[in-house]
Amino acid sequence: MTAVEIPEIFSGTELFMIKFPNVKSIPVLYQWLRDHCRCDECYNATTNQRNITILDFPENIAPSKYDCSEGVLQVTWMGGHKSDYQLSWLLKNAGFIGDDSEEEKIPRIPWQKLPDIARVGLKPYLNNDAGLSSIISSVLRYGIGIVTGVDPTLAATEEVITRIAPVQKTLFGEMWEVNHNGNDADVLENGDLHVFQDTAYTAIALRAHTDNTYWCDAAGLQVFHMLKPAPIGGETLFVDGLSVTLKLKAEHPEAYERLTHTPISATYIADGQHHVYRDPIIKLDPVTKKLLQIRFNLYDRSVMRTVPQNKMKQHYDDLRMIASIVAEKTRENYVKLQPGEVWIVDNWTVLHGRAGYQGSRHLGGSYVSRTDWQSKATVLGLINC
Repeated sequence: MTAVEIPEIFSGTELFMIKFPNVKSIPVLYQWLRDHCRCDECYNATTNQRNITILDFPENIAPSKYDCSEGVLQVTWMGGHKSDYQLSWLLKNAGFIGDDSEEEKIPRIPWQKLPDIARVGLKPYLNNDAGLSSIISSVLRYGIGIVTGVDPTLAATEEVITRIAPVQKTLFGEMWEVNHNGNDADVLENGDLHVFQDTAYTAIALRAHTDNTYWCDAAGLQVFHMLKPAPIGGETLFVDGLSVTLKLKAEHPEAYERLTHTPISATYIADGQHHVYRDPIIKLDPVTKKLLQIRFNLYDRSVMRTVPQNKMKQHYDDLRMIASIVAEKTRENYVKLQPGEVWIVDNWTVLHGRAGYQGSRHLGGSYVSRTDWQSKATVLGLINC
C-alpha cells in the first residue's frame, strides 16, 4: 500500500473523526473499527472470514487509548483488546462509496455500432493471463469479447469457456447445441435428442432480448459459437442495453425511474418445468445507482398482474418507450457468426437476437454465472474490490 501522511484524529462519543491531508474528514464509528479488527483472534486470514461477530463486543465499545504513527492507527479498546489499522486501508474502506466516489477500473462504455471488441487467438487466450485479461476487459468495457481460431466443436467451445469459469448447469443442460435442420425445433445434447419449448429452437426471427428473465439469477455470460451457419439468414443481432437505458433516462426520465421500480413477471413453462420470477426491467446497482442489469424480454413476459389497472396504461407507455429504443435501426448490429469464433457476451447488459433463416443452422454454447466470471475478473485485478 502507498504511504499515507499522518492524519488529525479527534475522538468523540461514538466515533473517530479522521482528517487525512487533502481529503475531507471521515467519520469512523467505533463499532465499525472494532468489527474490522484483523488480528489473529478476530480474523482468520486463511479463510478470509471473521472469527467474531458483533455480539462479541458491546455496542458502546470505545477506545481507552489510541496512537497514530508509521502509517498505522493503534487502538486499545476498553477491556484491553488491541487493534492495528493501516491508514491506507482506512482511507480506502472507511469512507462511504457513493454515486461517483469510486473510480471504476474498467468503466462500461455505451455504444450503438459494435465497437473495437477484443479479438484474441486461442493460444494466447488459453496460455497466458494477458490474453484472458484482454477478453474479460473487453466484456467489462463493451459487454463482448471474441476468441478466434477455435475448432468448430462443442468440446473446443467448452475449453474456451472454462478458461474463465465453470459452465453454468441449467434446465437446458451445460454445454448445449441448437441444431435446427430447417424443419424441426431440436436441440442435441450429449447425443440425446431433447425438445425445448422455446422459440430459440426454431428458425423464426427473434427481436433483441436478454435471456433468463424468468430466473432470479439470470446467466451472467451467454456464449455463442456458430458451428455451422445457415445458408440463408440467421445473422445474430446485438444491441447495447446500456446505451438504451441512457437514452431512456435522458429523454424520458420519469419512465426510466418507473422501470427501475416496477416489478415485471416473466415465465418459462415446459414439460416438468415452471419458472417464474419478477423484477424491474432496469436494475440499478444499490450503491452506485448505475445500470446493473437490463431484464428485457418481450417474449417471456407473464400475465401482467404486478401493476394495478389504474397504472397499467402508464406502464404500457413506458414499456413501449424502452422497446422502441431497443428496436431503433441505428443501434441494431447483425453479424453472421462464423465457425472458429467464440463470442462471449454479457447477458446482463447486451441484448441479442437473430434474423430468421432457411436451411440447417448449428449453434453451440453455454451460460456462465455472473458471480463466477466476475470472480475471475477480480482475481485478474480488473475489478476494484
